[in-house]
Amino acid sequence: MEQRKSKTLTLCERIEVLKKLKTGQSQASIAREYGVNPSQISRILKRERQLLGDWRSNRNPQRKRKRAGKAEEVEEALLRWFSQVRSRQFPVSGPLLMEKAGQLAGCLGLNDFKATVGWLERWKRRNNITFKKQHGERQDADDSGAENWVVSVLPSILNEYAPRDIFNADETGLYWRAIPDGTLAFKQATPTGSKASKERLTILLCCNMDGGEKLEPLVIGKSKQPRCFKNVKRLPVSYRANANSWMTWDLWKQWLKDLNTRMRAQKRPILLLCDNSAAHNAPARLSHVKLVFLPPNTTSLIQPLDQGIIANFKAHYRALLLRRLMGLMDGQTGDNKRAIELARSLSLLDSLHLQKEAWNRVTQATIIKCYRRARFFKDAGRDQTDAAMASVAADIPAGVSNEQFQRYVAVDCSIQTAGDSTDVELCACKQATATDEASDQMSSEALIQQPPATFATALEGLSTIRAYLENTGCQSYERFYRLADLIYETQRHRSVQRTITDYFKKAKYQRLY
Repeated sequence: MEQRKSKTLTLCERIEVLKKLKTGQSQASIAREYGVNPSQISRILKRERQLLGDWRSNRNPQRKRKRAGKAEEVEEALLRWFSQVRSRQFPVSGPLLMEKAGQLAGCLGLNDFKATVGWLERWKRRNNITFKKQHGERQDADDSGAENWVVSVLPSILNEYAPRDIFNADETGLYWRAIPDGTLAFKQATPTGSKASKERLTILLCCNMDGGEKLEPLVIGKSKQPRCFKNVKRLPVSYRANANSWMTWDLWKQWLKDLNTRMRAQKRPILLLCDNSAAHNAPARLSHVKLVFLPPNTTSLIQPLDQGIIANFKAHYRALLLRRLMGLMDGQTGDNKRAIELARSLSLLDSLHLQKEAWNRVTQATIIKCYRRARFFKDAGRDQTDAAMASVAADIPAGVSNEQFQRYVAVDCSIQTAGDSTDVELCACKQATATDEASDQMSSEALIQQPPATFATALEGLSTIRAYLENTGCQSYERFYRLADLIYETQRHRSVQRTITDYFKKAKYQRLY
């Protein structure tokens, strides 16, 4: 009897086997189809989670065996460094990789390690890395890589998770005090040339595929405890700080852990899509959150948040900011201030409230449309609708054209949101606590110190608001009544409930003495 020749399936073939098993096809029939022993099909089924993880991590699809290199720690650190520099569009060559591997080996204390050409070629094959010639200064999006991910990886994600359990997270930079340039004239502002405000924040946004769940934004600033936060017990969004207002490994890991805790409490496993930013490479043990990284240079094509969700959020923020500034201009008496001077009066706390309101205004329909543009729905084609979609939904002030507003929305679209990791951080897989984050430096905002607001001052404010509405002929007071209910309800939870008889008792006691 002729002995059967041993055959090992590639990673791509193993994924196909898993798909066939999902359809109910028997292991024996699949083994005959691929010409392998049934025991190999059984082992593939047992290693389903690991194989799918390798596939979603863009490992070499033609790889048959997962052999570790002669210095696995060096290889993992080098792969993190490679992802980091390529995300910055930095050209990388073979000699540069070999030199960097030697530096990382020294950092790990592996002084006997020597990077050779053969080792480098095997490392590239293991991690599905190829060198291609770049044309021009700008690196175009990887259309073939995006198409391969959509065809090969995305279907397994959609089959394994419901739309409500598929999330996408991404950071964006925000010039939170920026106003339009001189071509956009405000009512009482002289359009003299003025330097645009570069005070920046990094905002992490996250939402699910069916648009029904938008997680609370994480805002990263420079000042740990700004003056405007004094007497504030709860901020409208989550806020963290470091010297550069960037997303870091530590902040990303902590955010992931908090999300995992929340999902574990709900007994709800979810899948989280994110780009391969250097800050996202921080390892974390997660029981209810599965991380899937998008291929490099494909986020502009297949990341839902980049298909218009972030642009829509910024459009709402800019519209709310302009509404506030124009309201301040209308209320000015005496010497009129320019728009840039009024923008400087905006505190970080004011901005956080505007960001929260802007995120609330991003509709479920907008989110679904952006996921559809990223081809997350089976009936989705490449929708050529303007990705921003922002001006349609946002309340653009009168006199501002759609083109001018879009230019204003995109003023901060290319600012950096994460920094590069050091060799020590790459090797240790964690970032040392930055001492500068504990700095108590105050923000640049020059705020007038005011006493904390009390229930009495809140009631006075309600009287002022009602008088304004009455004098202007307001047609409906329903929103005002809801605001009053909110203030009374908040006070009721903060204090011991009194009855009307308490006041009579107090008056009687005062008469006796």
